Amino acid sequence: MEVEFISGEVERPEIGDMFGGWLTEHEGRTFMIDCGVGGGAKSLAGRLADRLDGRDLDFVLLTHIHLDHSGGLSEIMKRWPAVKVVAHEKGLRHLINPERLWHSTREVMGELADLYGQPFPLNPAALIPHTEADLPGLTIFETPGHAPHHLSYRLGGTMFVGEAGGCPQLLNGRLYNRPATPPRYFPARTFESIDLLLREKDETAYFAHTHERLPYHESLRLCKEQLVFWADFLRRPEAAVREGESGRDYLTRLTDRLFEEDPILGPLNSLPPMDLWREKFFMRNSLEGFVQHMAEEAEAGGPANHEAG
Repeated sequence: MEVEFISGEVERPEIGDMFGGWLTEHEGRTFMIDCGVGGGAKSLAGRLADRLDGRDLDFVLLTHIHLDHSGGLSEIMKRWPAVKVVAHEKGLRHLINPERLWHSTREVMGELADLYGQPFPLNPAALIPHTEADLPGLTIFETPGHAPHHLSYRLGGTMFVGEAGGCPQLLNGRLYNRPATPPRYFPARTFESIDLLLREKDETAYFAHTHERLPYHESLRLCKEQLVFWADFLRRPEAAVREGESGRDYLTRLTDRLFEEDPILGPLNSLPPMDLWREKFFMRNSLEGFVQHMAEEAEAGGPANHEAG
């Protein structure tokens, strides 16, 4: 079975088909790495069933429990009752009792939370903590940064990175990246995770929210370069909040300025307006994590080491 991105259709056309997960097979077992949002779960499960063509789905490997990666679990577990779900041991309690996960999703994502879908409690018997997932050919990497419970996987010779290296994509043959640094952002953990992944062989790799296989090391190094650029940008005097400026206006101004100055964002300027809106929406979320960290950094009396590793 070829590695294939299975997306779920959602009612927001500006979102496109970025929410889904990777279907693959290893040593006779079928795996789904992440499974998209609740709002696209029925569509995703239908496409997945067509692709499996009567075969069982054996495992879902969650890179993290954010609802754009785990929101489709309830529907998948209805269709394939015997499926097992591997997730970070610290995230399992939020899958069993998702009230706090849903509250934080609504707080961070605002209007898009309904698209992500309110999650249902999952059966603990179907959940496997990552520390106990001893499966042939599976190597699990703890890669906090985007989230404290983030994992990356190597299955056979294929890497599944999730959002440990941001959200890289190819546009018109050119690689770009959007950081994945929502509140709370911890730079040291992010850089340590990227460096851990860079120690692995430069092999086939799949990142979150894109259908394409991407250059593994190049994408990770691009993410590091961009994180340093953003940190330096936010330390400039002109990046400070202006008197009377609302938080939303502040983040919008920073986003627009970064689109002018960040060379790694260059390919995005060719996107249609609806796609550009989507990218800027998620960029503001990433900037919010950065801005919050910079404020904490200032209170602590000095810059954190963004160049760690």
